[in-house]
Amino acid sequence: MANDINTQTDRALEPIQLYDASSPHPLSDERNYQFLQELFDKKQKDPIANYAYNVQDVVQSERDWLNVSGTYIPDLKSLDSPISDTYDKIYSHIIKISPRLEEKNKAIYMSKPWNAPEGILTVLHEFRHKAFDDDPTLTKVIQKKRKMMSEKYGIDIGGRYEEILNRFMDIKYHDDERAKEWLRTKFTSNRFDKVYSVKQEEFFDWPLPSRNLYDENEDFQHGIYEDIEQIEDILRLQQEDK
Repeated sequence: MANDINTQTDRALEPIQLYDASSPHPLSDERNYQFLQELFDKKQKDPIANYAYNVQDVVQSERDWLNVSGTYIPDLKSLDSPISDTYDKIYSHIIKISPRLEEKNKAIYMSKPWNAPEGILTVLHEFRHKAFDDDPTLTKVIQKKRKMMSEKYGIDIGGRYEEILNRFMDIKYHDDERAKEWLRTKFTSNRFDKVYSVKQEEFFDWPLPSRNLYDENEDFQHGIYEDIEQIEDILRLQQEDK
């Protein structure tokens, strides 16, 4: 639906803050309304993103500062640093156009437009990162699983556990082709088999062919989807207790 609207119009949608598009605003025209409806429909199928969803947390850049479509910034003050001129400009831009975020000290920064088909999935992806950070129980789960993954698959995969988990959520909730491609190409899981050496009279690890994380590793996928169910259950029980 949103694809048709975007390709049939003679002009690109102007940058608009999600907060402004969700309320009366000169740029909140019919095309933005349809993207908002698509965003609403998709977040209803995405319990983790829906849990953290708040239009005031999203800041739309007017230019492409980053090499990613969007990013969750858990500590805005960390960007206010002379280490990176780009980060300093992003910080100034966020504070300039979204002073309401200065005290909250967190933001979802959209380098590419949210009001585009891929932008909607990016916003939801970043809201999940915010949920993992905001909820202490989810934070503990992520930390525990990260350690387990590091021990089982190595620090390369364990250290990126949260992002890998989130990409699988992109697929589960929205069948995101970008997430599938990322999981196919970004990592392979190293596998070993225990082999007994008669000469050395002991077992040792025999390397097996590596597998990508999406198509070729059912055991890895099974563990990730169990983790997703655990997180969904945690949020569901929290909502029931309210």
